[in-house]
Amino acid sequence: MATKRSTPKKAPPPICSRELLAQTPRRSYEQLRLSRVCYEGNPNSYMDLRIFHRGYDEEGNEVFHPTKQGVHVEEEQMQRLLGKWTLVPSVLLHPTVTKQSLPALQREEFDTAVFRALKAVEVRVRKLGNLPSELVGTSLMRKAFDVEQGPLTDTAVPKAEREARSHLFCGAIGCYKNPHSHREVPLSFQETFEVLLLASHLMRTLDRIASSDA
Repeated sequence: MATKRSTPKKAPPPICSRELLAQTPRRSYEQLRLSRVCYEGNPNSYMDLRIFHRGYDEEGNEVFHPTKQGVHVEEEQMQRLLGKWTLVPSVLLHPTVTKQSLPALQREEFDTAVFRALKAVEVRVRKLGNLPSELVGTSLMRKAFDVEQGPLTDTAVPKAEREARSHLFCGAIGCYKNPHSHREVPLSFQETFEVLLLASHLMRTLDRIASSDA
């Protein structure tokens, strides 16, 4: 009886670029990472949503290694899935951002979704910093994260890092909230989702600040 020979699996084409779009802790030893991957000779880009496990390299430095737990689909298909609101937004977005921006995103009101996400960040900063209501926008961020006396600054870290965090919050508000307060700014679904990821990162940073002060 002749034995059936198995056909060897064809090796995937080489990766020509991998862009990390977002990452978030999942457990103490895990990270969830969303990346855009492009392959040589393929005009399509792919979205890779994957769990990484913490490990260590030969020198004892902490590194995260990819696991087989994840999904890998064409970017266009991923955007169609996101448009139907599967589990992905609730995994990647901060709950407050989801609550404030998801309805507008479903209606494809992208400017409203972005504005509401960054407004939620602004409201949270003002509340945590116990700052006056008349202080708004980038002025509020500068006050809250003043490198010497800001109520939300961490004086335990180097000054350069304190300045960088102040710039991060100011830049997000100045680039994405303020323009949408004054004029119509055209946005695509992808651009909107990327800003919501940024807003989610800022909200989780504020969560950590609140936890350290508790």
